[in-house]
Amino acid sequence: MSKVQIRPYNVIDHTELPVITVDNIPVNGDPVEIEKEIYYTCETGIHDSEGIRKVDVIPLVVKNPSRVANIEDYLQCLSIAHRRVQFRKKNNICDFNDCDEMVIS
Repeated sequence: MSKVQIRPYNVIDHTELPVITVDNIPVNGDPVEIEKEIYYTCETGIHDSEGIRKVDVIPLVVKNPSRVANIEDYLQCLSIAHRRVQFRKKNNICDFNDCDEMVIS
């Protein structure tokens, strides 16, 4: 399996993040770890001039949320990611307070 380079773009503060190498292009709601921070994929774009795929992401933690220009878009993207979260205990789904692990499928 070949690796793919992506250029994450933080749509909240409008900054490019460092290029990372992943096994597969992430789809909407996929978690992506960048410099020990978790982001969620919102949209995958086209290849840039260097052949690297652009991927729009939102951070799991938003500092200064009042500065977010369109909080509705952020919440919609976060909602897609949230639907993919499962809480498990011994490979069975459980509620939040009684689980051993959290898995994003």
